[in-house]
Amino acid sequence: MKIKTKKSRVKKNYVIVANKGYGKKLLGTKIYFEGKKPKQFKKDGSIRFGKNILEIINVQFKDKKFRWIVTNKEDSIKSERGIYRIRTSTHLLDKMNSEMYDRNRDIKNDIIKSQFAIVYPGYFDSNAAPVYVPGKISKILKKEIIPRLSSEDRQSVLDFLPDFISSESLSSVNLLKAETEIQSLRELTKDFDRAIKNTHAESWWQKYIRKNILIIQQGYIKAIEKMNVSVGNVKFPDFSLVTHDNYLDIFEIKKPTTNLIKLDSSRGNYFWDIEMSKAITQVENYIENVSKHADAVRSFLKDEHNIDLKVLKPRGIILAGNTQIFQTQKEKDDFRLLSQGLKNISIVTYDELLVRLENYTKVLASFKK
Repeated sequence: MKIKTKKSRVKKNYVIVANKGYGKKLLGTKIYFEGKKPKQFKKDGSIRFGKNILEIINVQFKDKKFRWIVTNKEDSIKSERGIYRIRTSTHLLDKMNSEMYDRNRDIKNDIIKSQFAIVYPGYFDSNAAPVYVPGKISKILKKEIIPRLSSEDRQSVLDFLPDFISSESLSSVNLLKAETEIQSLRELTKDFDRAIKNTHAESWWQKYIRKNILIIQQGYIKAIEKMNVSVGNVKFPDFSLVTHDNYLDIFEIKKPTTNLIKLDSSRGNYFWDIEMSKAITQVENYIENVSKHADAVRSFLKDEHNIDLKVLKPRGIILAGNTQIFQTQKEKDDFRLLSQGLKNISIVTYDELLVRLENYTKVLASFKK
């Protein structure tokens, strides 16, 4: 007697995409599922977001074997036996569907309001506030979108920020200001470092430093350009800075490549290079002229800039050179001795200014924590 055996059926755990809207490349693709076949699948193997998800996965895993698997709860990516199994829960699909519905509704509402305001101006206002769904901004506001913002986008952000900041608590505002300042300082530090390594003309450096000095060098509250005080043929500095306590500093700007010192081979010591000697002499003359005509300078600044300065003997600061080029300890020591020997004048090198900027940024960042 023959015993009949029933052929066991293997349960199919995938659907095959037959929807022509998926395109030729995706037709015939298998979309897997775990457990009971999800109700989101249609008869032609399509599923909401399926085409877009498969396209994105194909790009991300183009050189790898993978399976897209729709699950009840699990969202994960695991490599199993040489195949990447990308599991997406029906909960996540429903969440994306809900978000798409909200966005489409907002877009349609905005279009309707805009067009109705044109056609029925007496009844509909084109300036009506658009419908906002909470959580949308948190999904959009990522720093990666900054390069893609249009001029209208940027203006809208600038218009929005003052009202937003005023609505926040003082601690939140201070945190925002600190974070913004730290980010700006980091960008400026990178830019300043790159600029030092390039060969810019002195005129370029004068414009760059004048534009950024109040940020680079803390403690100054205002920059004064072209002090056109009329006192005979007396020359006054082209660029000065007002300190936080209302004193005047005269600022002379040279290049990072300016030679600072030169070797006296007969004595084995270093002395100021010719360009530095000229700069020192010029600043000394400026200090003398400002001190001698303090009343005229004070009146000019009061009239032109509304600043009541204490014009005593000002300090002179010369920004020039880069000590990173020093090759011996003797150069470093002699430069220090020469700098300390100057009266009322400080020499600040570009590498020193860069370090100050870096350190200030680090201090701000540490306090923000």
